[in-house]
Amino acid sequence: MGPAGLGVREVTAEAAIASLSVSGLTALELFERVAERLQRVVPYSAGCWKPTDPQTLLFTGFAIEDPEPGGLRSVRWRFVENELLEPDVAKFRELARRPQPVTTLHQETHGEPERSARYRAIHRALGFGAELGAVFRSGAACWGSVALVRAQGEPEFNRHEVAFVARICDRVALGLRLALLREADGTSSDNAPGTIVLRSDLVLESITGQAARWLEQFPSDHGTGIELPAAVVAVARRARATETPGRGKLPAAARVRLVSGRWLTVHADSLTAPDAGEARIAIVLAPAGPAEMTPLRLELHGLSAREAEVTRLLVRGFSNDEIARALHITRYTVKDHTKAIYSKLDVAGRHELTAKLFDEHHLPTLNPAHLREFAPNRH
Repeated sequence: MGPAGLGVREVTAEAAIASLSVSGLTALELFERVAERLQRVVPYSAGCWKPTDPQTLLFTGFAIEDPEPGGLRSVRWRFVENELLEPDVAKFRELARRPQPVTTLHQETHGEPERSARYRAIHRALGFGAELGAVFRSGAACWGSVALVRAQGEPEFNRHEVAFVARICDRVALGLRLALLREADGTSSDNAPGTIVLRSDLVLESITGQAARWLEQFPSDHGTGIELPAAVVAVARRARATETPGRGKLPAAARVRLVSGRWLTVHADSLTAPDAGEARIAIVLAPAGPAEMTPLRLELHGLSAREAEVTRLLVRGFSNDEIARALHITRYTVKDHTKAIYSKLDVAGRHELTAKLFDEHHLPTLNPAHLREFAPNRH
């Protein structure tokens, strides 16, 4: 027997999943490869694997494991509606905050799955019965989730199977986090960062080819009389500025919406010459990742910094009392912020708020590259 009483099959599968998590796979590729190993220990009929934005817990893609191609894919938005809008048991946002990252529908309904709206409206129509849900969490950050189902009449997921899935959750979370970091690093030519070097008088000294390509996509400035886009010059001026008394040096960064609709981050900092010669300013242009875009998306709705903090906790499922403790404010202040948030986003409550943020900011970014469909690998 292996660690904690695991058999050879379980130890082998866990080791393989640990190796996959650091093998350089994309999120959806990782899900498919993990599913193949998991099936050998925890058999199931179908699954829906989803990477998530750790700041909002909203889905950013789908890996659909379906014995009948096209079946689950055709109803995936029905599952999204259930998660975002409908009262139900075993929601991923709730599970992400529990000590145990795995649960089953049987456990949540005390053996009465008909109590679940998801089971009544979706599972039964598709011929599914038992369901296991898990979140892939690293510390307090949740990077993805999975729902596994078995055909109607097949056994419920037992405690040993639940325990094994719980053992691999942090491994999969690591793989998802590394995949997101690689995506943010921009390894493809379309996402690669570019660098500009300016003299201290803000005259262009050198520029990489990728930076030149990014500059071509900036919105046109009118009547500025300067060589570089105004946003780039403004960030460079900030980097050149001296420290502000009592506040230190202000951040030299900005986010720019390109003519293509994509967002770019512009960072600048001073370069000191080893020979004490004239200083230079280095500017890095890089695609904005989730960490930069989530705050921006909330700012676009006119939310204050505090309201944006409350919003992120609301969509992650925190109660008003929990938000008050997390932000060190009173629950009455939380209520005031919540009312202002609902008013600014024109929603009636928490469920509508979550759905609106998904529809406006995550759904438009989903394309065929964010959907992967594969058949379960039986062994």
